[in-house]
Amino acid sequence: MNHQPSTETSARETAAEIEQAAADWLARIDRAPLSAQESEELRQWAEADPRRAGAYARAMAVDLHLDRVSALGDDFPAAQDIPANPMRRRLMVAGVGAIAASAVGFGGFALLRRGDGADAATLATAKGATRDVALQEGSRITLNTMTQLRPALTSDLRRIDLLEGEALFDVAKDAARPFIVHVGDLSVRAVGTSFSVRRTGPDALRLLVTEGVVEVKRKDDVLGQVHAGIEFTVDAAASPVITMLDAGQMSGAMAWRQGRIDLQGLTLGQAAAEFSRYSDTTITLADPSIAGLHISGIYATGDPAGFARDAALSLGLTCTQHGQDLVISRP
Repeated sequence: MNHQPSTETSARETAAEIEQAAADWLARIDRAPLSAQESEELRQWAEADPRRAGAYARAMAVDLHLDRVSALGDDFPAAQDIPANPMRRRLMVAGVGAIAASAVGFGGFALLRRGDGADAATLATAKGATRDVALQEGSRITLNTMTQLRPALTSDLRRIDLLEGEALFDVAKDAARPFIVHVGDLSVRAVGTSFSVRRTGPDALRLLVTEGVVEVKRKDDVLGQVHAGIEFTVDAAASPVITMLDAGQMSGAMAWRQGRIDLQGLTLGQAAAEFSRYSDTTITLADPSIAGLHISGIYATGDPAGFARDAALSLGLTCTQHGQDLVISRP
């Protein structure tokens, strides 16, 4: 049975209900062109709650990625084939344009472009979105929220410039064609392995190796060989910090691939900052003394309100909402 998209606003609407509604809208668009009235209903639905815009963007990102990635050239095939449906694509893009003009959280949605001349392609995601890109040589890149990177593939080198954000790299083995991720003056080199890199500053990164070994360098200086199960952080002003992670910690660190945030080991202040990467809804701590309180739990990246209310409840605090601002304070 087909779900009918809802345009009603409910204070009790859960993240799962929003995701379902976003999927229903896409299914509706896939079946037939939207009428003017239906397009207006879609716009109003997305405007009514910033979580809806994020959910709709995530749902659309998969299909739009598959459509658009082929425009990047032979080195960027889609991860899987989908039936051609030009009408759907046109309507989906039109829908994005209409919503982007008004809905919070849609700005810069799913930017994917190819530069002219010598410029390399740039892959990007909007806030709250993730994207999976398959390279023809066998490697895969998964972009997390608000990420920009620029791949440059040649016959003897696979170079990725991570300009912003975080990405997971599943690298196909090719000893004659090194795979190197650059973050400012830092670089991470792999031959055949899996690792994620988060750019934390102009010349700073957080590296997680899930398989194999990578080499980290600052310009020509080797900073270390990093093995699977290790978190490696470094910036321009300090020595590298190495942390061993168990399987559970590694899984939690990569939870963003499933659209979740694992808060294990984080403080309330760190968690609020983490949610700000995925949503335009802000979480403000009215009292700095509560920022260091520890919390736990796993939440959807697009549900900062659910997290803020749960955190306040579990810590004996209060949570009030003013528009898109959530304020946690002592009672």
